[in-house]
Amino acid sequence: MFVQRACTFVKGHHRVLVGYYLQSVKNFNTYAKEPYKVRPYNLNQQSVLLPGKERIRSSVLLDDPTVLVSEIPGSPHVQTVFDCLRHGLEVSDNGPCVGVKNSTDGQYEWTNYAEVIAKAQRIGSGLLQVGLKPRNDTFVGIFAVNKHEFMLTLFACAAYSMVSVPLYTSLGLQSILYIINQGNLPMVIVNNAENALKVLKNVKELPSLQSLVIMESITPQVEQAAKERNIRLLPFSELENLGRNSLKDLVLPKPDDLFCIPYTSGTTGTPKGVMLTHRNVIACVGGLKIAYGESGTYGGAIMSYLPPAHIYEIMNEVASTYYARGIAFYNGDIRKLMDEVQMLKPTILTLVPRIMNAIYARVMEKVEGNALKSFLFRTAVERKGKLLKRGKLTTQSIWDKLVLKGFQEALGGRSQMIFCTSAPISADVMTFFRSASGAYMFEIYGQTETLASVMTLPLEHAGGFTGGPLPCNFVKLVDVPEMGYFSKDDCGEVCIKGPNVFKGYFNNEKATQESIVDGWQHTGDIGMWLPNGSLKIIDRKKHLFKLSQGEYIAPEKIEAIYSESKLVLQILVEGNPDQNYIVALVVPEPENLKSWLKTKGYKDSEDISQLLSNTEVRKHFLLELRKIGSQKDLNSLEQARNLVFLSEPFTVDNDLMSPTLKVRRGQAKKHYEDLILSLYKEGPLL
Repeated sequence: MFVQRACTFVKGHHRVLVGYYLQSVKNFNTYAKEPYKVRPYNLNQQSVLLPGKERIRSSVLLDDPTVLVSEIPGSPHVQTVFDCLRHGLEVSDNGPCVGVKNSTDGQYEWTNYAEVIAKAQRIGSGLLQVGLKPRNDTFVGIFAVNKHEFMLTLFACAAYSMVSVPLYTSLGLQSILYIINQGNLPMVIVNNAENALKVLKNVKELPSLQSLVIMESITPQVEQAAKERNIRLLPFSELENLGRNSLKDLVLPKPDDLFCIPYTSGTTGTPKGVMLTHRNVIACVGGLKIAYGESGTYGGAIMSYLPPAHIYEIMNEVASTYYARGIAFYNGDIRKLMDEVQMLKPTILTLVPRIMNAIYARVMEKVEGNALKSFLFRTAVERKGKLLKRGKLTTQSIWDKLVLKGFQEALGGRSQMIFCTSAPISADVMTFFRSASGAYMFEIYGQTETLASVMTLPLEHAGGFTGGPLPCNFVKLVDVPEMGYFSKDDCGEVCIKGPNVFKGYFNNEKATQESIVDGWQHTGDIGMWLPNGSLKIIDRKKHLFKLSQGEYIAPEKIEAIYSESKLVLQILVEGNPDQNYIVALVVPEPENLKSWLKTKGYKDSEDISQLLSNTEVRKHFLLELRKIGSQKDLNSLEQARNLVFLSEPFTVDNDLMSPTLKVRRGQAKKHYEDLILSLYKEGPLL
């Protein structure tokens, strides 16, 4: 049922008139699910192959597969990110928008949509009061952990045509300084004194920086450092008060104006700024809306806990405001995340493989020790899986009530949709969650440059692939002959084209031209079309791999640094996408190794092969490598946490090295697959 509603929102000097056709919704504190949801589509055809030699595929959900979605269906008035927030105001009837835990009793306190809009206007006005201009060439850095102030700044900038530059707190100092300089940032907003000092101590290298805003309390050390360096220092609350006392009319951007410039993590070299427009984001929300179908109900609540500079989290927040959801911000301790989930009882869960793997492992551990529990649990999951294969989703079956209720309660008990992205996840874990949770389970593939691009359909029952193209983009595979992948065989590099594809890399035309060719973003990932029309990611074009955090690792860079050790003759760094750290396979330099072992108290008479399998020796060796890594500014994810010594070097004869004396990474990884798995089974040495 759709109803026409109009409201006038008046705050300060600004008047917003909104008249929308909207779907009626309930407050997020109420939640009901029909016993079954039945899919209206065929899982055996998850994409449409368009005519032509390029073998382009489109979404099966489009009425015309040649016409992509560039706006949000049913919401043509929503053209920018700030429009999503105003849409949420109207849809929710000024319902809860931002939830923050009260430090006294630990309960969530909610700020409604009207007040969040007012806050964004005050913060934006405060930015103007300190000298920033309401233009699309004004960039504001946000160097902070996940906090509600981060989200407020995103929307404040969007309200005044300014551009947010979100920065990972895990980025190395040199990368942070590089980004501030490249963006010519006049202001950086940080979360605490530690990050403030990182910036202030290097102000001489930052000629553009004029102001620093701190979300938490300002320490005397920070105050003194800012004064000495002639940097204006403001608490975040004062920035808002400045705007309150001099409220400015909104200066809304155009759809093709920049919204934000998130930077790549820089593990492959210099970070690259990804220029995302409001149209990019809105097109993606439109594609997701079609893909959700009936599962995309309005209202509900979502937990915000991911790194706020990650495009996954940014999209979660923007889409959640469009869907009038309450966004609750966790307390910062990832170890207590699931406790907070049980308190909040979110209807939307945004997970990553690392968390899903941990949940799955705990569940299996609990049931494996008891034969009866194990039998009942596996039977329940199997029966629920059979229901899902028939297109039926429920939390009301006898298996839910008797066996699976505890697992569902651990996820909050009200999960309506669960998302997983940022890294591959095993088919077994995905299938388990789909069957046991009773929620719509979506796996998404995308990049910062393309946002969400591919997604599984609602009521998918299997795992091991990422689904078909979203309605906002086309997907094609192009030949990678040097790796033996050809589009005629439905294999090749994944390329994306559509209104969700980024504008280019900031001030880096060379990288832009290498990445976007004839409008197609070349992802560097190798994909394969399955018989059902869904995409499976099978390889990486460049020598990169992903960890469970979703971050790419450049192994050759790490190997080059570790090889500076006189103890290393050859080294191979590897990682698995379901693990959160990397491991190293080392061929030691024999003579230097002997000398080093003596310094550690080992004698020449001891068996060298036994010594090299000794855990303490391996740990000491790993410390040597990590010491060099720290000296060369490797970040924590780039540092190996376990290693093994190889008795046989990589050579041309054993086919582990090419004629040009480069390690054949694919062959080496396959050759040592069991050894790598054993390292992860053992766990980190450090």
